[in-house]
Amino acid sequence: MNDPTYEILVWLPSPIGDAILCTPALRAIRQCFKSSKISFFASDPVRAILSPNNFCDGWLEQKNNNPLTLARELKKHNFTHAVLFKNSFASALTAYIAGIPSRIGYVRDGRGFLLTQKLYPPRLSNGRFKPIAAIDSYLALASRLGANITNRTLELLIDPADCTSLDKKLPETANNSGPIMILVPAGAFGPSKCWPAERFAQAADWLIDNYKAMVIISVAPSTPERNIAEQICVMSKHKLINLAEKPISLSELKALFSHADLVISNDTGPRHIAIALRRNLISLFGPNDPAWTETGYEDEIQIIGNVACAPCTRSKCKKNQHLCMQAITVEMVCNAAQELLENSGNRAKVFAQQQLEELSKSFFIDPEYKVAFSKLGLNSIEAISSFNSGKNLGKDNLASFRSRLQFHIDSPSTTLFIKRYDKPPVSCQLKNWLSHRCHLSLGLTEFVTVSELAATNINTPKVASYGEQWGVFFENRSFIITKEIADGESLERKLPDFFSGPATTEKLKLCRDCIRRLAAFIRKFHQTGYCHRDLYFSHIFYNGNNDFTLIDLARAFKPLIRRRRFHIKDIAQLHYSAPAKYFSRTDRLRFYLAYTSQNKLTKKDKRIINKVIRKAAQMAQHDIKHGRIVPFAG
Repeated sequence: MNDPTYEILVWLPSPIGDAILCTPALRAIRQCFKSSKISFFASDPVRAILSPNNFCDGWLEQKNNNPLTLARELKKHNFTHAVLFKNSFASALTAYIAGIPSRIGYVRDGRGFLLTQKLYPPRLSNGRFKPIAAIDSYLALASRLGANITNRTLELLIDPADCTSLDKKLPETANNSGPIMILVPAGAFGPSKCWPAERFAQAADWLIDNYKAMVIISVAPSTPERNIAEQICVMSKHKLINLAEKPISLSELKALFSHADLVISNDTGPRHIAIALRRNLISLFGPNDPAWTETGYEDEIQIIGNVACAPCTRSKCKKNQHLCMQAITVEMVCNAAQELLENSGNRAKVFAQQQLEELSKSFFIDPEYKVAFSKLGLNSIEAISSFNSGKNLGKDNLASFRSRLQFHIDSPSTTLFIKRYDKPPVSCQLKNWLSHRCHLSLGLTEFVTVSELAATNINTPKVASYGEQWGVFFENRSFIITKEIADGESLERKLPDFFSGPATTEKLKLCRDCIRRLAAFIRKFHQTGYCHRDLYFSHIFYNGNNDFTLIDLARAFKPLIRRRRFHIKDIAQLHYSAPAKYFSRTDRLRFYLAYTSQNKLTKKDKRIINKVIRKAAQMAQHDIKHGRIVPFAG
């Protein structure tokens, strides 16, 4: 394809982010066919964002989506080639009806028979598309035309007239002495990509407090996005510039971005504007795999909410809590902002949760422990199953298919705990699937629970490794290995020092504050939808930084029905295990009031408290029968 007399139609994708990701391929096509006439066909927003440019000779207006109507218009131009960056059946059908001889595109959405030059997107073993950077997918189309595709740089140009009109609409941006920061808190894809408005507001306040920044909120002129921008402005303690109240055009938005010292964006179109204009950028990823839009841009820090359920690619989260975006904390974003603004040189991706590597089939490990595990020969599920070089933590009442072991490693120096499940009874597995409404092994169940709770900022043990081995339908064995809680002790083993010794006013104050914080911790845990079912003091750790950590989450689950019953059971277990020597009836009442965020008991609360007391009494009868001390009874 070297004839300079070609008439080339380039059909661009509709989302502006995808259109910007096409720019390396558009540049390559233009350089390859300098004498041919190249026409772009796209929606008005795409035309606005890509204009001006040096890649095409003209634009065709997309007036409607009817293939017959569009084909009639395209026929008038006598195109010889159609390059279909838009991956839709309708685009291929339109080019076919228009009689364009050469039609180049990807075989997908049932349109392969309409193409003359076909590219096949790579697929995974399960049939789904393999995550490939869109830049490379688009460049592959250009390569099929014979273009040089070595340059992957995104590119956008700005019309000087847009800078002039921007200055008139937002004169404060031209006169500001501090850095300009732009927040992009929404996304056309759907709410699942959105970081919470409250956290955007906190990040904005931090930027203003630490850098005297001018913070601008960039949203589209739609009701949902306007609402998000308004929420951020209400939650922030500073005055922010809200573009929902001062709307600008897409071309003016490019001009604004060109002045930005930092952009913080969800995974949405304006993120690519920032990359194309070479701005400092923090990108927040949740439901979508970053691999799809990877650009290799050196001044971008990606923060990825890599929870167990992500990436799901859903536009709306189906869970009761939006875990992937909640896992991204304000501290992570602020640390990334500091690195970019102060040129620290660190541009690594930030994962909201630890990344585990698959060491062997279905055996996952934190890379930090690979050397230590290798020295111990722990490189497979079979090796974990037969490993016995440690302290046996088995109990008389522990089921025969369960085993627990404690062992120490030197690099890094730490103590680890193994929970193993070997050929669990079918009834136990079915019960586990029913409780969690999912086909999971017993070991993976606890890993998923730990990960979900960590995403909501509930402190849980760090997972060093987990694995599972399946038969035809049921699990043969599984395991999870967790790290010891640093500088922490279980409340059963040791209460904070201020609970013991001679009583003083200061100690009393610290005790009451500790009870309130414990109540808030349990309330936050229950608000995740989870119930523990073993919520004794032995499973709550406390450290010198006033932090609580929840352990032994093998039985934790999210009940669909009778949730209050399980909440009562959890509170009863806390009540039962709180020693009478240190916790008075008034302290227990304080706990309940703090747990419910109330100042006064209602009749309903009194009924719940009576149920808690009765449940604790039942536990006491069982312990008395076996000659054990009942903590809450003294």
